[in-house]
Amino acid sequence: MSQSHLFDQAKGPSPKELSDQFFTYLKNEKSSSAYTLLNYEIDLRHWFKFIFDSSPGKFSLDIFSDFKLLRSYLSDQGQKYSKATVCRRLSVIKGFLKFLHREGYIEKNVAKLIAQPKMAEKLPKVLKPEEVIRLIEGTPGATLREKRIRAVIELLYSTGIRVSELAGITYEKVDFKGAIATVLGKGNKERSVPIGRHCMAAIRDYIDSIPTTQKQGPKTPLFMNQDGEAISVRSIQRNIREFAVQTLGPLGLEVTPHTLRHSCATHLLSRGAGLREIQELLGHDSLVTTQKYTQVDTERLKASYRKSHPKELERRKKEKEA
Repeated sequence: MSQSHLFDQAKGPSPKELSDQFFTYLKNEKSSSAYTLLNYEIDLRHWFKFIFDSSPGKFSLDIFSDFKLLRSYLSDQGQKYSKATVCRRLSVIKGFLKFLHREGYIEKNVAKLIAQPKMAEKLPKVLKPEEVIRLIEGTPGATLREKRIRAVIELLYSTGIRVSELAGITYEKVDFKGAIATVLGKGNKERSVPIGRHCMAAIRDYIDSIPTTQKQGPKTPLFMNQDGEAISVRSIQRNIREFAVQTLGPLGLEVTPHTLRHSCATHLLSRGAGLREIQELLGHDSLVTTQKYTQVDTERLKASYRKSHPKELERRKKEKEA
């Protein structure tokens, strides 16, 4: 982890050394992804800076047991950031202080005195099936880049995999004959996902267009940038938004790789797929996580009912006449 020393005067373990130990624990014992560790590092650095600015001078581990200072930080955050951001940063701090207490660096964990606020669960953004079709068919496939992003969109929607899982796929992880991909998910757990016929055709079209000089061995990334390296998550996000705006207009601004994952799950559920099958496809550890798609489907059913049922149409007509 690259992290500058915020407390140069510190004796003993510095905040950087402590956070490095914490990240090692998360990586080795919790199997946290590199993406998770990066976000944790950003949030901890943010908190460390507040501590340094509030208590300049010699650093002491006692500062992590200062309840008033922690409350002051959260109050400051509440005035500047969204509730979701504050909740996330508090969660990271709670995990860090719990680790320090467990390892004997601090005598008491003051974060235990602060309850984690409950966030109202936000239903995932979902595209309609016809909107996904417009996105896929509207994405041109003339250039190598266009063929690649079209194949990426197809794969995200066909399988419901996470964007980080897609970015990590290599040639050896795709059974082109059996139309199955093996992805590495959270907790370093592998799972196999089926690939739809149209998606496989898009992948083959992309691969056939790659210059022979870039095609290497089985560990070569399936989706590469112009330098022959694995395409990054951020690049995928940018590309999807770019083509979504072109094909869907203003709606495209809200389309992300996660949107395609949610759309895949919701559309499968609405067409009779079981929750257990969807749970396995998406790589959810708990069925509770998968059940949120039943809420999405119910909301769509309600909206359709209000829009189409004769009694609802009659009610709206009377309201307009009143």
